[in-house]
Amino acid sequence: MKWIIYFLLIFNIGFAAWHFRGVDTRNENVDALDVNNESQLILLSELQQQKTLTNSAGGRLCYSLGPFTNKIEADNAQELLKEEKVETRSIRLRDTSLSGYWVILPASESRKEANQQIKKIKKLKIKDYFLVVTGPYKNAISLGVFSQKNLARRRVDQMIRHGFIPRMESVALPRKVYWVNWHKDSKNQPKDSTISDFKKHYSQLSKVERSCK
Repeated sequence: MKWIIYFLLIFNIGFAAWHFRGVDTRNENVDALDVNNESQLILLSELQQQKTLTNSAGGRLCYSLGPFTNKIEADNAQELLKEEKVETRSIRLRDTSLSGYWVILPASESRKEANQQIKKIKKLKIKDYFLVVTGPYKNAISLGVFSQKNLARRRVDQMIRHGFIPRMESVALPRKVYWVNWHKDSKNQPKDSTISDFKKHYSQLSKVERSCK
């Protein structure tokens, strides 16, 4: 029986030596795992979940055509794209890219003084005015907001001729606009010629890439 025990012992030693020799410890692509570092012990399911969250963090991308100045124009664009089997939806945004010119009379020290100014304005039969009652311009008198500087300048000159000292300030002119969205990764995309036709009819249009909403 002793020779059987010796044989098994020698066999195990030889197998162990062969097994460890088969592992190439010089392979730099094999990362060492520190079992004392709990942060490295991540389950495969957790790793896949992290990848999914990372891929979805950026959100789905869309192409967006606009701005259309009213909903009817956006609806017409959607109908034309529908003929090309492009699934779209319109969104409404607030555009503040346009600027205008606000003509005002500086704020009076009291509401009483502001009302006296208004009485003088009424005698001149000027209708486009109102009293600012709150905020940093409280007791100032608005004399109109103009999209063109020359028109605002005309109102300023008019008020100066009547003895007032108005001020002109640049302000944003917010407006509601519409954009037509479709998914960037959709199978059906508008033809380039269709986009070009849109731009011919509406010179302000552009095609941009944005996060889908």
